[in-house]
Amino acid sequence: MALLLALAIGQTQDIPAYVREGERVEREFRAYRDRLANFYGMLREAVAREAPGLLHCLQDAPPQPVVYGYQLLPRIVRDPQAPESAPVRTFSYSWPITQGYVDGESEKLRRIENEFGRVAGADFSRMIEEYQTLVANQRTIDQYVQYNRFWQRAIAMDRARFDQLTRLYEMMKSGDPEIGSAVAEVLGRPETPASVRVIRSAGGADLRVPVYTDIEDDAFLTNARTAIENLWQADDSGARYRVSIEFRRIPASQLYRGGNIPRRGDHLDMRAHVARFPSDGVVLTTGAETTHGFVGRYVALGPGDLSRRTLAHEFGHALGFRDGYIRGYRDLGGRGFEILELTSSFDDIMSAPRQGRVQAAHFRLIMDALAGK
Repeated sequence: MALLLALAIGQTQDIPAYVREGERVEREFRAYRDRLANFYGMLREAVAREAPGLLHCLQDAPPQPVVYGYQLLPRIVRDPQAPESAPVRTFSYSWPITQGYVDGESEKLRRIENEFGRVAGADFSRMIEEYQTLVANQRTIDQYVQYNRFWQRAIAMDRARFDQLTRLYEMMKSGDPEIGSAVAEVLGRPETPASVRVIRSAGGADLRVPVYTDIEDDAFLTNARTAIENLWQADDSGARYRVSIEFRRIPASQLYRGGNIPRRGDHLDMRAHVARFPSDGVVLTTGAETTHGFVGRYVALGPGDLSRRTLAHEFGHALGFRDGYIRGYRDLGGRGFEILELTSSFDDIMSAPRQGRVQAAHFRLIMDALAGK
């Protein structure tokens, strides 16, 4: 028994701290989701009995956990209302912060459960509103969980790069006078793939971007193309710049010829999957935990709702741009990493996906990068 315990402890210690802590927080979040689902059932039954006129407000059960995998597509949704801009804005994400959200929502649920226990004279209208708020907040926490999974793993896999970004983060917060040259050194000019063609005219330029995709849903591809092309355009003193996407369909059976073709919902090694696509174009594919782009190569879609501006931001990565905001980290030891983000420009799509815009400068940078190849 002692030997088995020692082996179990040893195996646990081999698991990275950010994974161990993430699994613990997710277990607590699952328990909370189960409680919320159980409360929904009891509330719906009581409303049907005591206040049937309000039943139409309780159509939606708590959402299921986010499931990611191959060919699972996000909904492309309207852009949220942009927050008021500020000179510099910082954000942070971590498992302890996520745990705090779970604890807070659990306490709110506990209060409404206690009130529900006194059904006589219950204010069902208010209970339904509070339940709907809990459901909306559950979706937000789910997004935080996916975000932490993805970026904490990214930090663990490339500490040198994130150490550099963390130094830049600290410089930007402190107002260091050397920040301009530091940003230029770290972010650099766009690494635009040579497959992008520039069609110049007297009125501006059209960037033709070949995009390989194994996505089977035609309607989704049409919506994605429209969202990206509508945002990736700009005017400058009468000159018109725009991006035109040329989708090139390539089925999984062709990508995995002679191998195991992934099925819907399968988890993929994204780098290995993308490496199967031809190199004379960028890639739009599925299977990511959270939607992200890789500079000069691909956009991998996760299942969470995707605003049009965020999709355009991720496509900017495929065009060669790095994030305009800075993502550093703090090592929390046994509790994983704290992800640190700082944004200082709110009018740039690569700095602020929620409110930034594509500018003529983006097109000039792309054309300069291609001219230098």
